[in-house]
Amino acid sequence: MSTANSQHSKSSSKIDFGRRRFLEHFAIVGATAAVLWPGSAKAVMELWEEGDPLCSVHYDALSKPDGYDLDLAYLESFLGASKSLTGLVELDRHMANQYMERFATHPQLSKNLDLLIRAYRAIPGANPGESEIKQSIWMSSDAGVRAGAKQLIYLWYISAFYIPLDITPGAKPPLQDDPADTRKKIWVYGTPEQYSRGMIWQVIHAHAPMTPGGPRRYWASKPQIA
Repeated sequence: MSTANSQHSKSSSKIDFGRRRFLEHFAIVGATAAVLWPGSAKAVMELWEEGDPLCSVHYDALSKPDGYDLDLAYLESFLGASKSLTGLVELDRHMANQYMERFATHPQLSKNLDLLIRAYRAIPGANPGESEIKQSIWMSSDAGVRAGAKQLIYLWYISAFYIPLDITPGAKPPLQDDPADTRKKIWVYGTPEQYSRGMIWQVIHAHAPMTPGGPRRYWASKPQIA
């Protein structure tokens, strides 16, 4: 067994509260999806429903986070919150930095990230356990914190946000975790690399659709499954 497979076995052997919540929510998500391949400050987003292209729309990412700065300390908190919420022990710092910037400069989610990081930093202790995460984040009285937590899990596993479509310019109020919100939601992806490295593919022992599954003639050998 390769080192990568061994690490995967360890990381996926235990599904904690955060990951269970993610998988439960993901299982009931509808068929609507969006694909976003960003370029410079402006991104093109193509929207599909049941496989049929509906439209292409544009939106502007924020030039900087809404009311806060990204630095090394913020990245460390982002990584800590990510590990606690996803149940994954090993996360790539380079990918974490990309995800943090995407989250922080998204006009609908910039405030949610800071609410989430503030809530995480307020938890006593360096490595909060499941009960602390449940109490301070999943059961937070702030619906913006709960919404941010869900988006962070989607980001690591699917490499996408799952949000209502809103292309009006400028920063928005934080997204709310509100069951009464019936607005149609779409998946908003980042780069092709991020898509191919979504953690969901490791969990289900598969490669991302429309991407190579391995080196040349990889399919000729029996796969190693931990």
